[in-house]
Amino acid sequence: MDDDLTLLRELRADAPEPDADRLRAVRARALAPASPPAQAAGRKRRRFWAVPSLLAAATAAAAVVVAVNGSHTPAPAPPAAMTTMPVRAETVLRQAALVAEGRRKHHEPRPGQWLYRKDLVKQPYEERGTVQEYWTRYDGTRQALRQNGGAMEFQDITPDPDDDDLTPRQYAAKLADLPTDPVALLDHVRGDRHWSTLPKGTEAERPDVRAFRVLSVYLDAGVPMPPRVEAAIFRALAELPGVRVDLGVRDAAGRAGIGIAYEPAGSVPGGPMRDAQGRIVSRSYLVLDATTYRFLGRRVDNLQDEVIGGEVTARKGTFYASADLATGVVDEPGQIP
Repeated sequence: MDDDLTLLRELRADAPEPDADRLRAVRARALAPASPPAQAAGRKRRRFWAVPSLLAAATAAAAVVVAVNGSHTPAPAPPAAMTTMPVRAETVLRQAALVAEGRRKHHEPRPGQWLYRKDLVKQPYEERGTVQEYWTRYDGTRQALRQNGGAMEFQDITPDPDDDDLTPRQYAAKLADLPTDPVALLDHVRGDRHWSTLPKGTEAERPDVRAFRVLSVYLDAGVPMPPRVEAAIFRALAELPGVRVDLGVRDAAGRAGIGIAYEPAGSVPGGPMRDAQGRIVSRSYLVLDATTYRFLGRRVDNLQDEVIGGEVTARKGTFYASADLATGVVDEPGQIP
C-alpha cells in the first residue's frame, strides 16, 4: 500500500500544476464518441447532451474505433507505446474517496444558466484531433455546439417522455439522491432501470459490468455532485472485482493521469472483447487527475490487432482518446468561463 502511494506522489510531482480555474469550475463529462453505424441505424436522433450515449461509449468504444478505421486502406504504423504502471486498485480508489470527501459542495446553476465544456477528441492516427465546445442550458431546453473554433450551431430540445435522457438539472438531482453507502450504491446501480437499456445489438451485461459502466459515467457527468456521493462512487468501485488501475495513462491532450478500467477474469457478457487466445483486444480507461481525482478524459488502447471478416480494422498500438479541456457555468452561449 505504501509503495502505491509513493508512486502516486511521484506521478503528481512530474505532472504540471492543475489550472486553478479548471479546478474551480464545474466538471464536464467526457465527449461521447459518435455511435458506430451498426448501432446508429434505427435509433432516434439524440440531443447533444445525452448522458446515456456515454454509457454506450464506455462499453463499445472499441467498436467506435473500428467504425473510423474500417477501410481497405493500409493503416500507418502505430504511435509509440504508452508506458503505464499497474497499482493496487483498492489503495488508489480509497485515497480518491478521501480526497473527494474534502471537496467543497458545488453551487447549483440557475435553470437559465449554461454549462460550458471544451473537449478534445482524437481518433486513431490523428495528430491534432477535433476540439468541440458545448453550451447546454441547465434546464435542458437548448444547446449550442462549436467545432474547431468555427460557427456555432444551435438546437432547441423538446422533452421526450419516452426518452431516458435527463436534463442536466434532472441528472444533478438524480446524483444527489444516490446512496452514500458503497454497498447500497452498488445494489442501486445494478438494478436501476434508467441505465438498463443498451444500444441495439449490444450483448446483455452482467450486474457488475453494468455497475462499473454506470459508476464511470457518474464520475464524468459534468453536473453538480455532492462530495459524499462522489466518495461513495470511488469506494463502490473499490468493491468491484476486476477493476484495474494504471498510473501514467494519457488523455487526448497528453496529460498523464490515473486510468481506471474494468477487466473481469475470463470472457464476460458486456465485458472487454477477447481474441481466440483469450487476450483482451482493447482496454478502455476512465482517466482521472493524479492529484485531484477529477475527470480528465477517456482512452481506449488497442492491445491486439482487431480483425473483422479477415480485415484488420484497428491496429495494435493505436488508440482513441478524449480530453476535458475546460468547464464552467456561464450566463449565455458563446461566453467562456
